[in-house]
Amino acid sequence: MADVPDFQTTEEGRQYENEIMIVLSSEKKDYPNYFGGLKVASGHEFKIASPIDPTIEYGIFQEPDEGTMEEAVTAALKAFDSWSVRPMDERISFFQALPGVLRARRLHYAAAITVGSGMVREDALAEVDAAADAIERILNEAKTLGRRRAQGVWAIITAHNSPFASPVAYAVAAMVAGNTVVMNPSKYTSMPIHLFYGLMEKYNLPAGVLNLVVDRKDDSTQELANDMRLAGIVASGSGDRMEDMMFLQIDDEMHFINELKGMNPVVVYRPSDMKGTVRKIMESAFDYSGQGLFSCSKVIITREDQAKFTDLLTEYMKDLKIDDPVNDTAFSGPLICDKDAQKFKDMALQLMPFTVAKAMPVSKELPGNYVSPIAVCGLDPEDELNYMDFGLPILNITVVDSVEDIFTELENCECGLSAGIFSKDSKLIDRFKNEVDVPQMFINESSRSLRPAFGAVLEKFVK
Repeated sequence: MADVPDFQTTEEGRQYENEIMIVLSSEKKDYPNYFGGLKVASGHEFKIASPIDPTIEYGIFQEPDEGTMEEAVTAALKAFDSWSVRPMDERISFFQALPGVLRARRLHYAAAITVGSGMVREDALAEVDAAADAIERILNEAKTLGRRRAQGVWAIITAHNSPFASPVAYAVAAMVAGNTVVMNPSKYTSMPIHLFYGLMEKYNLPAGVLNLVVDRKDDSTQELANDMRLAGIVASGSGDRMEDMMFLQIDDEMHFINELKGMNPVVVYRPSDMKGTVRKIMESAFDYSGQGLFSCSKVIITREDQAKFTDLLTEYMKDLKIDDPVNDTAFSGPLICDKDAQKFKDMALQLMPFTVAKAMPVSKELPGNYVSPIAVCGLDPEDELNYMDFGLPILNITVVDSVEDIFTELENCECGLSAGIFSKDSKLIDRFKNEVDVPQMFINESSRSLRPAFGAVLEKFVK
């Protein structure tokens, strides 16, 4: 990792850097799997390296043996009978300290998130804050549930796109509601989830209420998702594991919370401030190198606004710096793995004739999973980038001739969790609000501040 002290411009940055060094200098821990309160080792170890630098190996993990996931669900089922009948106040008590602990040590947890995911400080801190805020809301909401009954065992299957807030908040919501949980986080970003598990051990959560299995090959994800004993599944993120979730054989009794990343498209139509619009869209597109749950991968713009928008985007992107995410000067850091980096490079090569803007070149001293974001325009209408998200730092600018074409484009793309609009036309904004069906909207603002919508989430986990 780069020598970073000269790049810290704030006191918070210096404290954060110190926490990074604490995480990196600590003993390389052995991270087992857990079910029924037991540490489970298989003898088949694998090491996980930080996306920041492949020489940073921060832990040793255990490849789960065949049947481990089945045992985890069995342990959760066994714990459900006694956990689900505990009084609500008693269940709440196990999680009461979590928001305060996360806020008190937010820089430490953010540092662990950065080491595991490659997020810059702003995004890593936002993950911690979102988790703390969500847990607080969940605990307050739980007091109003009355005698609603729990459903059973929930699987929380997550990718790297929200490495802490999404898995932790959904797990806490499920457990507070009286369910038991099997967590199956991304192999790349499981360290923060192990920290969460450690906190729950510290607060004496009964054995089997929370179970945790990490798999290098991801084989156990399908084993878990297809276990018919589950009451429900949360699927959060992007990538092959998450795409497979769309083809699950879910019966009428199986609950499914879909938090799969989509394109999070943005409409631009006669904005009041084009310079501010471009900056906010650039931020929306390339935060966490396009990998965030709410990262935007498509702009829909009318022909009259295209030229000015593209000129400004070209001007601003050339100063966009992709670097070691610990550095204060870095806008964003690396892609999560070499596989995604190679996919980006292959796509970028094919898209060269359509590339209209690009971030500054990445330093040759950085590993190969650091890539320069690009913006493209004029793609063939059948190109997959027009309607599918790849979780990569590629922004596709789609030019239309009319307002009606804007809404046609929105209907034809995989929106996912959000959509946004930049415009001074109040009537168009009202139509956008009424006609675009997405969980969250961002209006004349960046999507970077959006986090999973945990409001009323407990309703999903009770009968």
